Amino acid sequence: MEIGVDIVDLDRIERLYNCYGVKFLQRVLTEEEIAICLQKSQVVASIAGRFAAKEAVVKALGTGFSEGVHWKSFEILNDERGRPFVRPLCAALFPSGCTIKISIAHDRHSAIATALLDGV
Repeated sequence: MEIGVDIVDLDRIERLYNCYGVKFLQRVLTEEEIAICLQKSQVVASIAGRFAAKEAVVKALGTGFSEGVHWKSFEILNDERGRPFVRPLCAALFPSGCTIKISIAHDRHSAIATALLDGV
């Protein structure tokens, strides 16, 4: 079992989004993730939450963004109840038989995410 955690300052994400717009989003999020974020009432918090979740996942993997793992190797989506989940897009990068659980939270200042890889 491995765990990763990350916290992101909302002001930092807002500055990047205001400066680079959709180009920033396209660099770190998939089209489906972008669509989800842009539909939320708190767009910046949603972007920051997914950003933090991706960082937490790569920390739990132990690779960081290296060894073929990149921002779009997996997606952070929501199930029918709104609960976030990880959908690997490059399954070879994730250990066989592992499950990935994530939790995301945010307040007015920051977003935080935790990832738990089980079966590694």
